[in-house]
Amino acid sequence: MLLSEITDRPVMDTDTAQSIGQVDSLVVTPHPPHIAALRLKKTKGGGTLLTWQNVHAIGPDAIMARANARAGTTEDITEQAAACRNLPGRRVLSERGTEIGLLQDIDFDPESGQVLGLLTSSGTLPGQGLLGIGSYAVVVQGT
Repeated sequence: MLLSEITDRPVMDTDTAQSIGQVDSLVVTPHPPHIAALRLKKTKGGGTLLTWQNVHAIGPDAIMARANARAGTTEDITEQAAACRNLPGRRVLSERGTEIGLLQDIDFDPESGQVLGLLTSSGTLPGQGLLGIGSYAVVVQGT
């Protein structure tokens, strides 16, 4: 599944069937490369980060999350969330500093949250090659 496929998708509370918000973006951690949280927009209080552990299912029309899913967001995720703002369009650099292209999308497993690939302007890179994400660039192994 691609980040672009779930952007703007509504997130519903499994207990109350009420809207929690809409998906704005993903919070990705590189070690191992996986989705740590969903960043939400149009929320009704309670924060804008939904940890991956609280995502119950990703359906074609909505994402289901457990009640009180936004409670307990840790400082670590908040810091990583700041680095992951506006990922599409960010520069992709090799660990040697060579510019590879621009990040266009993120392919991930909707069951496990594992990052499967990084779609860039120069092709798809394996997700396991992700080394770091900063406000300036995404850094990957080799190439």
